[in-house]
Amino acid sequence: MVIEQRSAFPEGTPSGSARVRAPRTHRPRLHWGYLSRTVSRYGVVSSLLVIYPPEASERDRRRAEISRCYPPVAGGAGLILWIALTAVGVPPLASALLLGALLVAAGVALARSTRTVRRAAAALWSCSPMRGESSEQGEHRRRLDALADTIQAASLAYRSGAMDPGRFERIWHSAYAHAAATRPGPRWVEAQVPAH
Repeated sequence: MVIEQRSAFPEGTPSGSARVRAPRTHRPRLHWGYLSRTVSRYGVVSSLLVIYPPEASERDRRRAEISRCYPPVAGGAGLILWIALTAVGVPPLASALLLGALLVAAGVALARSTRTVRRAAAALWSCSPMRGESSEQGEHRRRLDALADTIQAASLAYRSGAMDPGRFERIWHSAYAHAAATRPGPRWVEAQVPAH
């Protein structure tokens, strides 16, 4: 796994010198969606780009983000709470059942409240080996990368104050429309199913 670390300061700036930053406007993060990339042990790169509909309210998009992060966070919090409850003297089975019921109920409620935003989201998925990808896989990956780079750069420029909200909204609408148009439709699914 490769992790990039970038400095906010120009290269060659001595670490001990006084650094002067230009004043910036920091806007709150807009929840436009997310990009997820994983690299398997054998070099297969999987990318998932999800763009939420711009028409959805900020509250609904934020809930969709929470819903996406809920399972691992709830699992970790549940384990910590279970350990704490058993340390206090609550029987382990009873605490596990209680926590399981509460966490599952909260997860179901959160999933139901975000269903419309998650279903309306445009998602692009790409999976290809680092070496030897076909031309179709490469084209799909390049299209996903270009769209992800565009929306992420626009989001960063918006948050730093370099881009006005109207322009960011236009880029977001365009990226959402493009991603929704390139989603595989019923014809693609039918073409992938072998005839009997």
